[in-house]
Amino acid sequence: MLKTRVITAIVGICIAIGAITYGGLLYNGLVALLAIVGWREFLVMMKRRKIELPYVWGYPAVIIVMGCLLAGAYTTALSAMVVLYLLLGVYYTFSARSNELTAIAYGCLGFTYTVSGMAALILLRDHTVYEVFRLSFIPTSPGVYYLWLLLLCTWASDTFAYFAGRLWGKRKIVPRISPNKTLEGFIGGFIGCICTGLLYAFIAGIAVHDGIAIGALVGVTAPLGDLFESKLKRDSGVKDSGVLLPGHGGVLDRFDSLLFAAPLTLVYLLV
Repeated sequence: MLKTRVITAIVGICIAIGAITYGGLLYNGLVALLAIVGWREFLVMMKRRKIELPYVWGYPAVIIVMGCLLAGAYTTALSAMVVLYLLLGVYYTFSARSNELTAIAYGCLGFTYTVSGMAALILLRDHTVYEVFRLSFIPTSPGVYYLWLLLLCTWASDTFAYFAGRLWGKRKIVPRISPNKTLEGFIGGFIGCICTGLLYAFIAGIAVHDGIAIGALVGVTAPLGDLFESKLKRDSGVKDSGVLLPGHGGVLDRFDSLLFAAPLTLVYLLV
């Protein structure tokens, strides 16, 4: 099992480095595919809870929104999401089934959870976003720099939390959801994120306050994303969200922290 995990991790890191460096359709297409697989994993988990989500609009909606992002039509993607939610409201209003609202609510949650997180990863990599909002603090490729900052801080959160929890962890945070999560581990992960952001800012030449702020944001949101997905799995009675990544589970298992951290990192940079 350990060998499988290591091999999968090495392959994944190589693919990530290549896709992020090359960018364009390769990177955007990979993220769009991950969004579709993540949506499927969410559907399967909800089905185990006897919640039948509306397949009719789910897959087409994810494909349409991610397709717009793939083509760089960001305004169209946002408009498509707004129209989708309005249509779902109209559908519920005239639906004869009394339990339809539950399915729609869970569907909207899963759609927003998977699509918004992956969409943020696409936007963070796109240099034009920084030009429009006058955020080009780096001469070239600001998207690559900020995306790697996010990824490194997210990995630091996991790593520092693990070792701090092993060394000093005593106070359980939410034992019902994740028995191994401790307050000491969370603090260690948070400090590790800030230190990683600060160090990366010096090395990459970006604004120091950005490195610290994004490190702090990730230090809070990454553990929340992890806990959110853990609760989804526990409520659904599954160990992993999927089997796409041997030894690591599914897309939601590997990207749970990023699905929370990426959107807020993007909001910070834009606002």
